[in-house]
Amino acid sequence: MCKYASSGLVAFALFACHVAHAADLPHYPAPAPAPLLAPAAPVFTWTGFYVGGQAGYAWGRDRTSEYVTGSGAFTGFAVKYNVNGALGGIHGGGNYQFGAIVLGAEADLEAAQLRGGFVDPTNAATADPGGAARVSIGTQGSVRGRVGYALDRTMVYGTGGLALADIRYSFVNLTTRVTENTQKLRSGYTFGGGIDYAITNNLIGGVEYRYSEFSKFTYNSTASFPGLNGRQLPRSNTLRVRLGYKF
Repeated sequence: MCKYASSGLVAFALFACHVAHAADLPHYPAPAPAPLLAPAAPVFTWTGFYVGGQAGYAWGRDRTSEYVTGSGAFTGFAVKYNVNGALGGIHGGGNYQFGAIVLGAEADLEAAQLRGGFVDPTNAATADPGGAARVSIGTQGSVRGRVGYALDRTMVYGTGGLALADIRYSFVNLTTRVTENTQKLRSGYTFGGGIDYAITNNLIGGVEYRYSEFSKFTYNSTASFPGLNGRQLPRSNTLRVRLGYKF
């Protein structure tokens, strides 16, 4: 029995020694939990539909050439003149981005204040009755394709397509004072390029330049200059500032 008592005392002594040794060891605080990683910011994409508005200024040249209606002979009279003014309107379209390439289509409609004209003074020596012309464009629009290259939130693009304009001409004979008007929706083409920048994921700002040329057309005068016709070739350059919302 003493034998078992001795063994128990030895075991107890060893346990007490281990506890005392553990108490002497330095104590370190428990490690802090690893911080949660912030979610990655979403990558911007140009894919989607958008609508917006634009405002700008157009400057260009028109050309009037005069011919004899019956024979088509050129009378020798031709004049070029400026047609300038402010414009503004709305646009809308859609883009699809794959890699850095962005393909899209866009249409716009604008109210314009483009004005121009010329005066050909009366010349008694040549029996020229003299004439004056005024041209105005009040509404115009386009339907175009777009090809862009995206650098994250900045996109450089080219654009081109169909252009339409409601063009009005007014001609007056300076001798008889008879005035004649013609107005029609004219078609043509437009092309150019621009830069868009995504201010936010939805708000898009940009600057665009386009050249537009409308098909040459002929009108036959029946009142102010009977027996003559005029041929027109309207062209314009336009710089626009744009702001749109991408859905």
